[in-house]
Amino acid sequence: MPEKWQQHPAWGQVPPLDLGTGKARIRRLVVVSAHPDDESLGVGGLITTAHRAGIDVYVVLLTAGEASHPPGREISRQALATERLAEMEAAVALLAPGAPVVFLGAPDGGAAEVEDQMVTALTDIVGDGSHTLLVAPWRHDGHPDHDAAGRAAAEVATLTGARLVEYPLVMWRLRTPEEAPWDEMVRVDLPEDVLDTKLAAIRAHVTQVRALSPEDPPALSGPMLAHFTIPVEHLVVTAVPAGPDGGGLSDEDDLRQTV
Repeated sequence: MPEKWQQHPAWGQVPPLDLGTGKARIRRLVVVSAHPDDESLGVGGLITTAHRAGIDVYVVLLTAGEASHPPGREISRQALATERLAEMEAAVALLAPGAPVVFLGAPDGGAAEVEDQMVTALTDIVGDGSHTLLVAPWRHDGHPDHDAAGRAAAEVATLTGARLVEYPLVMWRLRTPEEAPWDEMVRVDLPEDVLDTKLAAIRAHVTQVRALSPEDPPALSGPMLAHFTIPVEHLVVTAVPAGPDGGGLSDEDDLRQTV
């Protein structure tokens, strides 16, 4: 239950995410979303915060989320994919107006099968990772697509020198507060106007927050949704081994502010 998480002493008390200043300032945010709505739920506040700070935002969507509901009832998987892609565009336009969304077309539920191709595509998108913060679902989240996205992002960070943070999604439901990696986590505090924008983006994913039919309840409702409608986001910072060209996150590049 969300209350148990919010009662944990580390909740909201981990260091804030540091986007840097001067030469060390993050200038580009590349957000990986395994499914439409992951970006709004997990890091909608970070996306809006970065955009308003003048940081360039790019969103990379792996799958169309076509498997979120059983097929053959009110909507086919093809039609659901089309709707969810449109919802993703609308949500990102709220979070970071003008930010491009790149769709890679991996199968929903099968991202791990094309992990190598995801690494190649993401590496091309990130390019020189200097001053880039790469944000992806946590590789130990517990959903196969999220885990694959996190693994791919970690490899891309090593190859490009981008900094990496990962955001939990289903962890909040599958684990207990005592199992969370608090020592590796940072937070993003969301002022009221930022939270309002995030909530509007979540609502833009209409197929997920509303029932498609009496037999298909909303995919996002109740305790699961409650984790993402509060004024703080928690992310995991994992050091990335230096690549052959010296890329990766070093101790001097720690994204956790000391306060």
